[in-house]
Amino acid sequence: MRVLGIESTAHTFGAGVVEDGEVLSNVRSMYVPEKGGIHPREAADHHVEMGTSVVADAMDIAAIDEGELDLVSFSRGPGLGPCLRVGATIARVISLKNRIPILGVNHCVAHIEIGRTLGCSDPVLLYASGGNTQIIAHLMGRYRVLGETLDIGIGNMLDKFGRDIGIPFPAGPKIEMLARGEAVEPFTDHRIDQEEIGLIDLPYSVKGMDVSFSGIHTAAKSLLDKGHPLPSVCRSLQETVFSMLCEVAERAMAHIGTDELLLGGGVACNMRLQEMASTMARERGGRSYAPPRSLLVDNGAMIAYLGEIMHGSGIEHDLNDTVIDQRFRTDQVDVLWRKEGRPGRITTPNTVSLEVGTVPAAGTVLGRGAEALITSTERMGMACVSKKRARKGYRIEVIEKKLTMARMRNEVRMLKQIRSLGIRTPHIIDVDEEEGTLILELLRGPRVASILNTLSREHVGKIIYRIGQIAGTLHSAGIVHGDLTTSNFLLLSADGNIDLALIDPSLAERSGEMEKIGVDLRLFFEVFGSTHSQLMDRVDELWRGYSETNPRWREAREKLDEITTRGRYLSPE
Repeated sequence: MRVLGIESTAHTFGAGVVEDGEVLSNVRSMYVPEKGGIHPREAADHHVEMGTSVVADAMDIAAIDEGELDLVSFSRGPGLGPCLRVGATIARVISLKNRIPILGVNHCVAHIEIGRTLGCSDPVLLYASGGNTQIIAHLMGRYRVLGETLDIGIGNMLDKFGRDIGIPFPAGPKIEMLARGEAVEPFTDHRIDQEEIGLIDLPYSVKGMDVSFSGIHTAAKSLLDKGHPLPSVCRSLQETVFSMLCEVAERAMAHIGTDELLLGGGVACNMRLQEMASTMARERGGRSYAPPRSLLVDNGAMIAYLGEIMHGSGIEHDLNDTVIDQRFRTDQVDVLWRKEGRPGRITTPNTVSLEVGTVPAAGTVLGRGAEALITSTERMGMACVSKKRARKGYRIEVIEKKLTMARMRNEVRMLKQIRSLGIRTPHIIDVDEEEGTLILELLRGPRVASILNTLSREHVGKIIYRIGQIAGTLHSAGIVHGDLTTSNFLLLSADGNIDLALIDPSLAERSGEMEKIGVDLRLFFEVFGSTHSQLMDRVDELWRGYSETNPRWREAREKLDEITTRGRYLSPE
């Protein structure tokens, strides 16, 4: 099957031809603004000017005529409206002129599928581009967004910083060079050995599987204004934001139980990010995959490939289905071309999931999270767990030390405060800050995330109700958990009397600010809707429990709705 793919979501107009999974051509033309960021109308004008010639070049390189095509596919979204319309119009003209089928595809899903050709079967995708920063995984028939940026995409942040210092769009590659100590225009006097580049503390903003970049951008600009060397600021900026990305990707891998990581998007071309991702996955006993640069950046070949496999699964569109969608969410696409497994127990590779009431043998690995290795142990005849924050090889030492110490101390403090509210948490047996280890009481039960899909609907309703009570109690007392997901609740009872424990409040903070409470709730619903999508009709039980323990529940729900309807978080209709 011969497929032409057309990409036009943002600054790049691309066209590629794929035949039976093989890339025959992949041609791109990128709009570069004279100053500032992308101007949608100017980018669209570029696509109008270059589009037909790019398509012609792709056809020439593939050595086929339009009449020999079996399908034309194009990026339907997400993206910039004026740019998307150009690609859609050219695709429709080719389809009508040659009387061949047309498919509008999701740009983000195309990044995933072209990456899966590298041999990964069920990866978490770390999607890092100009307008998008998302953590995506395939769960129950769709690609689900487990986490994303709370403000701007990482590429946009880097471009904004580049404009601050006089680097033209796109700024990411030049920031990468400066971070290595290389000289770039207009900073030809900034060459320096990397060993001499200092590292400066910058804000590190992670909320569960979500990240935020606006604060770090402001802080980095402030460092320059104070006279800090540009290479040091660039290296510190890269190391911090890429550490954040690797952390949330690892948390998603632990949550859904996979040891594969796939990189996608233009920012993922950064060699330092690829190195960090590879180290993180390898330390988990897994592997990180990164397509070649020509397939990482926006390109037509990935659009053609996705069109081919969608068509092969029986998906057909007519012209009425080809209307662009600027907010075309990844999780709106029915992934009919992948086999859908039955929802079942979720187990992190190389760990043991406890049954209620069981005591594991000493040394059993019970968890491999984004921060720590959890193993069973014994102290004074008592069954315990050791939570060791082993050094993360992908993070530089200055960041690692700051996070390890701060989070360990915060976890100890918040476990006590949360337990004082009547919420079950593990008792602290011992603390070794030097080794980064907590010894905690063993709570004899599995993560709710691992078993929720296997339980009866009645049982699920009771568990969600109790989670709502616990969340409401926390928020009413002015505490946000920071990683409020089903992975951080343990089920301690096998009968109908639900007994839950809350664990790992290392990202928790004291705050009655409704914005932070709303983000805490949004994190729960975002991850719950991804991992347990078939149980979404049970979430009313959460609000029933939440309203019983938090007098401000209506205000919290309104804030959640407001956050959810912001541009970046529009849910599928």
